[in-house]
Amino acid sequence: MLTRVTLAATAALLLVGGTAMAQDSIKARKDGFQTSKNAMAEIKDLLGSDKVAQVGPAAQRMSAFAVQIPTLFPAGSDKGDTKAKADIWANNADFTAKAQAYEAAAKGLEAAAASGDKAATAKQFAAVGGACKACHERYRAD
Repeated sequence: MLTRVTLAATAALLLVGGTAMAQDSIKARKDGFQTSKNAMAEIKDLLGSDKVAQVGPAAQRMSAFAVQIPTLFPAGSDKGDTKAKADIWANNADFTAKAQAYEAAAKGLEAAAASGDKAATAKQFAAVGGACKACHERYRAD
């Protein structure tokens, strides 16, 4: 009897712990996506003000977050306050590839900004937006 009680208690703790981890993942990804959204707005303003050299740090924040994206959607984190579609878990390889495309686009934006070429930086900024859109269209609920 004691063994059953111990097993039940252990299972309950694991369930509660898993739920807490899923909620932590949701918060981390929401914070990261907000940081990316803020960086996009900052970059838009910088490009409008001809401050190309200052784009790099904002682009770096996006690429640093992009690396984390695939790890922020563990099993069980599809429940709660999230706009993540179930397709993320059903098509995880494609989802990961889209996160990697976002990372590559953001790193390309860093490089373009470092060159000081406003036209190249603006073009790469559009590519970052396209990478975001490609993922949102398939994997984010409105």
